[in-house]
Amino acid sequence: MEIDEKILSKLIEANDIKYSLYLDGKEYHLEQVNMVKSSIPVRKPTTRGGVYFSDTTAYKIKATANNLSLIPLISKVILVTNTDFKQFEIKASLNVDGKSRGIILTTHLTNTMNSSTKLELNLIVDKTKLE
Repeated sequence: MEIDEKILSKLIEANDIKYSLYLDGKEYHLEQVNMVKSSIPVRKPTTRGGVYFSDTTAYKIKATANNLSLIPLISKVILVTNTDFKQFEIKASLNVDGKSRGIILTTHLTNTMNSSTKLELNLIVDKTKLE
C-alpha cells in the first residue's frame, strides 16, 4: 500500500474539492466528502480475513452520492458480503506546488446507508496516486 500522507493531509484541509467515484466505467459525483485519519481495531498490521491488508490506522472517507443507480452495484464492491470485493477509484484535483494535479484514491467500501434520496458511503483509502 502506497499512501502519501502529505496529499491526504492537503485533501483533508481543503474544502472546495470536487470528488468523483469511478465504478464499472461510470462516473458518480460525490457530495459532503469528509476524510479523517483514525485508528483501526487491530493491535498490529495484519491481513484481514485473508482479503486485504490493514494497518493500525487508516484514512476513512464518508461521502454522499445522490445518484441512486449506484445501489445495485454495491453488492459487487462491499467487503461485508463479498470476499472477492472490488477496489475502486475516487478522483479529485488538488493544487500541489502551485500546479493543479489529479489525485487518485484507490479505496474499498466498508459499509453504506441509503435513503430514498441519497446513498452514504463509508470507505477506506488503500492507495494514493498523483497524476
